[in-house]
Amino acid sequence: MVWFCFACGCSSGVGLRPEAISGMKDAVLEEKLTGSQRSAIQKLIRAKSDREIARLLRQSHRLLNLHRRRRSTISHRERWTDYEHRLLGRIRDEELARLVRRSVAAVAAKRESLGIRIFAPQCIRWSKREIELLGKRADPVVARMLGRTRPAVQLKRHSLGIAQCWERGRPWTRDEDSLLGTMRDAELAKKLKRSLSSVRSQRNLKTDVRFIRTPRRWTAAQLRMLGRLPDAEVACRTGRFPAAVWNKRVQLGIPRYAPKRR
Repeated sequence: MVWFCFACGCSSGVGLRPEAISGMKDAVLEEKLTGSQRSAIQKLIRAKSDREIARLLRQSHRLLNLHRRRRSTISHRERWTDYEHRLLGRIRDEELARLVRRSVAAVAAKRESLGIRIFAPQCIRWSKREIELLGKRADPVVARMLGRTRPAVQLKRHSLGIAQCWERGRPWTRDEDSLLGTMRDAELAKKLKRSLSSVRSQRNLKTDVRFIRTPRRWTAAQLRMLGRLPDAEVACRTGRFPAAVWNKRVQLGIPRYAPKRR
């Protein structure tokens, strides 16, 4: 017996019988099809356009497009797996939507239908095992291990007074900590062969010493520039802020620079 080929529209191959084509319009809508017919329709819908399917089935392509959307929605709703169910409420809806390739509204609706609370990182308490990891590895590594964000790990570590772990740097010794605050950070950094930012951050963490920057004194040559050159140019030459130049000139009662007209 020769059957009608659903994939190419010819009279050879495996597909639907010719007498089933005439009543396909009502069968598609009422879904009164056998399993093999449904699988053939699904393969056809994925392979051909709406107009091509309408030509083969002799019905409106808009009707087929509507049926395709309805079937796609139903199958998509049935596609939730146990793994996806276990992720609901454990990560943010936006992250889960990107992970399972669904919309945020669909994830939120599924979570609410199951009575699962929304993910709130601040509500998850820190266990003793998680606290023991703080300061032993870098913050980004600990964040990935615990499934938390990097700012959350940093805030918890700072609140407990735990020093940050530098995996590529050498740890601070007690002798080095005792030198913090006894001299300027630049001098201590040169003495310990460390970076200035490392010394400054360690001093702020271990001691209460805070250095106050003393303003640089104006030299006689710099004072002679005031009023003779624009404030912006004086700031560039002296390495100061324009506001500092303006304040010093006003303090000395020097009028601002006015170019001579020819």
